Amino acid sequence: MFQGATIDKFIRKAISPNKLFLPLLDPEIGIPLRSLVRPGDTVRRGQVVAEATDESALPLHAPVQGEVISMEPLVVPWAPEPVETIVILPGKEEPPQPPQPSKGPWEPTEIRELLYRLGVLSIKLKVGSEPIQTVVVNGCELEPFLTSTQRLMEERTKELISGMEILLQAFQAEQAILALTTDEDELIADLQDLVFVKKRISFVNLPPRYPQDNPQLLLRSLAPRTTATIVDVPTAIAAHEAIVNHLPLLDRVVTLSGPAIRNPQNLEARIGTLLSELIAQCDGFAQPPGLIIMGGPMRGQVISSLEIPIHRQSTGFVFFPRRLRSMEEPCIYCGKCIDACPQALYPVLISTAVKSLDWDAAESLRVRTCLLCGTCSYVCPSRIAHQRYLRRVLERRTTQ
Repeated sequence: MFQGATIDKFIRKAISPNKLFLPLLDPEIGIPLRSLVRPGDTVRRGQVVAEATDESALPLHAPVQGEVISMEPLVVPWAPEPVETIVILPGKEEPPQPPQPSKGPWEPTEIRELLYRLGVLSIKLKVGSEPIQTVVVNGCELEPFLTSTQRLMEERTKELISGMEILLQAFQAEQAILALTTDEDELIADLQDLVFVKKRISFVNLPPRYPQDNPQLLLRSLAPRTTATIVDVPTAIAAHEAIVNHLPLLDRVVTLSGPAIRNPQNLEARIGTLLSELIAQCDGFAQPPGLIIMGGPMRGQVISSLEIPIHRQSTGFVFFPRRLRSMEEPCIYCGKCIDACPQALYPVLISTAVKSLDWDAAESLRVRTCLLCGTCSYVCPSRIAHQRYLRRVLERRTTQ
């Protein structure tokens, strides 16, 4: 699915940025963070520079050694208003530090505490609730153009399996399953060798059918009768680095691809690096980008600027030469959107209700279970933007 430009390219280490921008807002759950530094402060690489105001969010660490030069508002795609941001000017490049070996073995509570303090994962096991039985690691990557997860699995297979063992202990689970969709025989062989002696770790190679990589669908397929949780491959590898090498989460591997970019790459960039600086390391644009998508084309977010920072959940960016504007035509009631929906919804009826502003009718059609995968829009011969109409209902609900 348009992944050929980067699927065989090894991960490259991005060069140190001119400045780093760390917004004080969790990009995934919208929890604000509290700065622990101020302009003029010198920070070390790995130093905690912001703490969470809620235990669901994670602390922020300085990705480089340098100086905090300002606190300024920054427009970011994951917030409706500018977010107060720590701006760090990197100092002299630090020589690579040897990893600090773990002093384990660790108790599960100690692992959970370390994972939180090092900015990897917030694990809250509620007293009295059912224990987690299965940890599913999502290695499926079915968004067009994105390959960062696939490259991580191929290049850091041992770290991935080690991270799965750590997550097993952290959640005190019975088993861990790696879900992937790959035709790489070498990766399959490596995984077979590594999990052969692991009694509680396994992997499942699923058919590459979008949107099989959706967390809800994966849990439904792989752990239907157990209490389960799901994490992604970068988080599992970060868990290994945190517990084994005592390293906080400072970097993120992102894919930069699409027809407009000159040299598509998978880059390991420091969190807080501006997208514009990464584009320069891909030799710029072959054509001016008319459409920029943060994430993949199916579920990603259209953005209007290259001056946004990489954050801990970034997966990639896709660039198209021009934005295609297609006129919506009347529905021919072919039923393709219904057949394609993984949640067995009726997108055509929901879209009709939204156009009529009949919000109660849209709600009655189970719109709350929509995954926003975009499949309905993709298959529609009348080019109806069903996903946009469904998103409108869901966003209306969250703002009420």
